[in-house]
Amino acid sequence: MKKSILSILFAAAAIGASAQINGIDNNNRFGVGEQDSLNCIALISNTKVNVNSNSFETAYPYWKELFTKYPVARVDTYSHGIKILKGLIAKEQDEQKKLDYINELMSVYDQQIKYMDKLQEITKSKLSVGNTLGKKALDYIRFVPKASLDEAYKMLRESVTAEKGESEYIVTQNLMKISAQKYKKDPAGHGEQVIQDYLDASVYIVDVLDKYNERIEYYNNRFKELTDPKDSVRADGYGKMIDAARIARSNIDGYFINSGAASCDDLEKIYAPKIEENKDNIEYLNKVIALMSMLKCTNQDAYLAASEYALAIEPNAKAAMGCGYRYFKRGETDKAMEFFNQAIELETSTTNKADMYYKVGAIYLSLKQPAKAREYARKAIGLNSKFGDPYILIAQCYVSAPNWHNDKVLNGCVYYAAIDKLNRAKAVDPTVKDQANKLISQYSNYTPSTDELFMRGYSKGKSITIGGWINETTTIR
Repeated sequence: MKKSILSILFAAAAIGASAQINGIDNNNRFGVGEQDSLNCIALISNTKVNVNSNSFETAYPYWKELFTKYPVARVDTYSHGIKILKGLIAKEQDEQKKLDYINELMSVYDQQIKYMDKLQEITKSKLSVGNTLGKKALDYIRFVPKASLDEAYKMLRESVTAEKGESEYIVTQNLMKISAQKYKKDPAGHGEQVIQDYLDASVYIVDVLDKYNERIEYYNNRFKELTDPKDSVRADGYGKMIDAARIARSNIDGYFINSGAASCDDLEKIYAPKIEENKDNIEYLNKVIALMSMLKCTNQDAYLAASEYALAIEPNAKAAMGCGYRYFKRGETDKAMEFFNQAIELETSTTNKADMYYKVGAIYLSLKQPAKAREYARKAIGLNSKFGDPYILIAQCYVSAPNWHNDKVLNGCVYYAAIDKLNRAKAVDPTVKDQANKLISQYSNYTPSTDELFMRGYSKGKSITIGGWINETTTIR
């Protein structure tokens, strides 16, 4: 008995000593004693050299010992481990060995989360449990055979709940994708949650877009001031990230719509009977407004009524926008525009404000006021240069009022100006490429023939200024 107790005590002491040596319970990140520290540093060096040369098989044993014996020596132990294991997974033909590597990859994320507090102390870069869990979820979905839908959803939901607008857009997008899949398997059990996931994902992806726009503005201003080419490169980098995040935003909408969880008519049936009893519940009203606005259900009575009640309680941009749509539906255009402009003034998000300018511009075009529509489209572009829809709107404004000249042939040159805007739209925003190309194909049928233009002194490649309210120069082609 005494021997057993002594064995347990020695084992406990050994575990405690190991924790101290590995720097978990103290500051000995690189081990205790000169030899131990030299061994740790050698492992770090050998891992890094081989990872940098993509020699993953050679790097693996060095990294494995580092990962096991010195778990808080360096933060890049974890990023290197992820890279090594993904490299080994990609090359491995034996299914069991591949599965072993996949399980080990999951354990890398788990250990990083376990020692997160210690690791945060030794890095200036962003490191959090939520962010790490999101990355684990993505690799779980990608690599684990027969990955559990519930397990993937649990990780993604926990990650996005923790990170909110700091979530990586790909994590937020995948939350909506997996949530939609869960809804299709269990509509009754996941119905409310898929709607909440959509609301959250839509808000958080806008936060990401706002953040990227702020970084672009910051680096563009720095470039103007300091003319450091690195700032220009950084601004371009965030521009590419905006392109990807806008695609993610479009995908989030698509996953929810295609899930069949709620059409405009469905939402009307769900919420219309409950608006009156919740007319003083601002949280409920804002939820209805946000959801129906994002799904473009702006003609539904539930949306319009919720907006009016919400604006009376607590003025906010979405409620004011809803009131604008209500008066517009009634035919009271001037009153509607007052509310639309109030909404724009109240909105604090750059991305949402640009969306609102665009939507009001589209309304002006429907009222056959193309000059006013272009004014609002330009304001949208001024706030968000990576927003393609306002350029498409301007193109549509031009072709809606092409008669700037008493010569019918020259009037046709308006279509060149419109095509310029469509080409610009797809250049800045990949999400509108298909729509822009469709309109380019359509508008190209109405451009003047080269013979007709030649007779009037205009040849291919020559500039022409479209007069009237358009007042824009384009090129004959």
